[in-house]
Amino acid sequence: MKEQTNKYRHEIKYFISKRQAAELRIFLKKNMCIDSNADIAGSYWIRSLYFDTVGNRDYYEKTMGYNIRKKIRLRIYDISTTYVKLELKNKSDNYVLKETVTISREDANKLIKGDSNPLLNYNQKVANKIFVFMHHEIYQPKVIIDYEREAYVYDIQNIRVTLDKNIHASFSSWDLFKDGLSMVPVFNDDIYVLEIKYNFMLPIFLRRALSNFTTQKSQISKYCMGRNILGI
Repeated sequence: MKEQTNKYRHEIKYFISKRQAAELRIFLKKNMCIDSNADIAGSYWIRSLYFDTVGNRDYYEKTMGYNIRKKIRLRIYDISTTYVKLELKNKSDNYVLKETVTISREDANKLIKGDSNPLLNYNQKVANKIFVFMHHEIYQPKVIIDYEREAYVYDIQNIRVTLDKNIHASFSSWDLFKDGLSMVPVFNDDIYVLEIKYNFMLPIFLRRALSNFTTQKSQISKYCMGRNILGI
């Protein structure tokens, strides 16, 4: 999936209704390009397994409103995949920097079981950074989040607008590749999460259009929302 960048980017999020999403979709299809990874329905499936420290430091830094924080997660787009994205998502206020290393399915399973040593074999800066976090701060699996994403891209300013729906959470198993994982919905079907990422500024036409569908920015975290709905 083409979403990685080596610079901090703007990231803002909103809750919108299913009706608003339908109206916005019409605009986005006319003025932006659908992500090339989308299926025939215009979306793709994502599963993320989030790690956190024993004391849930990343969770509390988010819920307590820290401006600078991070998340570590494994991400797949297909349960049959042989490769997994290991991501370090750095947040600084409304800016985000996502650092990614692609690891094997076997090594992802080792991480889930608490063995971070395979990361030393990748000889990549982000793998080494995550190894230090996981090894010294004893990161553990906390929750799995599934959802569907519609993504629209615009080359100028590297703009990416996404609509996330059908968000579900599970902590019944840490099997990242399991089909039919027991999950619970995080929201009802009427709620979508709108995310907007861009380098420096939004073009006027897009800013005006989005203002028709958005009101107030929200501090949305699928990781925290998933844990909250599960009571963990």
